[in-house]
Amino acid sequence: MHRREFLKRAGVVLASSTVLSAKMRPVAAAPDKKSKVKRIGCTTVCFRARFPKTRPKDYSGSEPYLNLLDVPDLFAEKLGVHNVELWSRHFEDTSLKYCRKVKAAAKKAGSRIINIQMDEPGYQLSSKDAAQRKSSIEVVKQWMDRAAACGATSLRANTGGSAKETLDVSITGDSFRQLAEHGEKIGVKILIENHGGLSSRPENIVAVIEAVDSPWCRALPDFGNMPTNFTQQQRDGFLKKLLPHAHLISAKGMYFNKQGKHLTYDIGACVRTAEASGFKGIYSAEQWSPKPNPIDAVAAARAIIRQIADNI
Repeated sequence: MHRREFLKRAGVVLASSTVLSAKMRPVAAAPDKKSKVKRIGCTTVCFRARFPKTRPKDYSGSEPYLNLLDVPDLFAEKLGVHNVELWSRHFEDTSLKYCRKVKAAAKKAGSRIINIQMDEPGYQLSSKDAAQRKSSIEVVKQWMDRAAACGATSLRANTGGSAKETLDVSITGDSFRQLAEHGEKIGVKILIENHGGLSSRPENIVAVIEAVDSPWCRALPDFGNMPTNFTQQQRDGFLKKLLPHAHLISAKGMYFNKQGKHLTYDIGACVRTAEASGFKGIYSAEQWSPKPNPIDAVAAARAIIRQIADNI
């Protein structure tokens, strides 16, 4: 099908640069085209400047603050997606009661919470200190319980450690084994992303997943968390090591020009690599960059979503 025809009918994003305006709303998806929309989501990380805890001090925008109860409606209205990923730093309340409210807000919008990206301080799953590791495992289990209360089927936790260290799979693997066992009881997979520390190397992630040997411990490949000098071939090679174990993909974009074109690497090529591997799960759009972009958060998210839709 022609790309413009699909985007018009599926309500993902129009190809025109005018669609980058945050004031425009996507067209509702036609019933026979919803299969692609079902495979696309977005994370609140894209809108970090709209949350009190993560708004940069030098931010010059005037948009009002968000809370997690607002997000499902925002994603449905502005992005046309109903798979919602949450960043742990955006929880204004970590009680299970509040998490259930988030689940209800998603349901009301015809959406669902798919994953929590857990980046709270105070846990170290690769610690050689047994007491520290034990307490870290308990911290992550509590967040897995919150994920379950939100209706999410997974939670991403960091391995910790240093990229310069050698992985001790007996330690890190045991941490994730315990988390996978807890996840099986509550219906929440524990995910490992290439997200710094020991997880900077795809071989380490694979080693931990294979050591755990459970469908409740899977990978979350991220398109962007790789050396900045990587060629597209190297980026694809990195992803190919993780894709056989992937439950969810972080379809990250970084820098865009004013027309909404992504400049850092080829997002579409990354999606094609994932599709060729047999991945059938959800791509969660994410934008992260140390420096500001010339387009706003809605425009960036839409640009990433368009790239996903064009290539699945």
